[in-house]
Amino acid sequence: MVDPSTRGIPLAQLTVLSAMMAGAVAGALTGWIARRNFLLTMCTFMIGIMGGMLTGTGMGRFCYVHCDGSEMPPIKAGLGALVQSGLAGLAGAVPAAFLVAVAIGFLTLRHLHPRPPRVRTVLTGFLAGVITGILTALVIAVP
Repeated sequence: MVDPSTRGIPLAQLTVLSAMMAGAVAGALTGWIARRNFLLTMCTFMIGIMGGMLTGTGMGRFCYVHCDGSEMPPIKAGLGALVQSGLAGLAGAVPAAFLVAVAIGFLTLRHLHPRPPRVRTVLTGFLAGVITGILTALVIAVP
């Protein structure tokens, strides 16, 4: 059995996972609030995962991969990793949740006539995505 204190967490991968979770929650919640349709919610959930993966990959490479191609060394899991993993989660969750919530809010609310408020719908999805992404990063960091 592997000792949890020696387990390393690569921050670039943590950024991608956090962005995927944030995009999934932001997409699903924005789609559900916009139309209240289960099929649309599942489609926006999948779109959110894909958008989060693309955004998280870009942010992980931008923040945690050096110019020569070497990654930042993994951090040890535990309570000491909360700050670094929280920042990695924030780096992935904020852009992914914002882009996914705005894109899905724009596409789903475009042709509705009794339209729910756009800003509130997008902001709710964005905040739920950011909170989910940060919590994902913190839960992974602490065994």
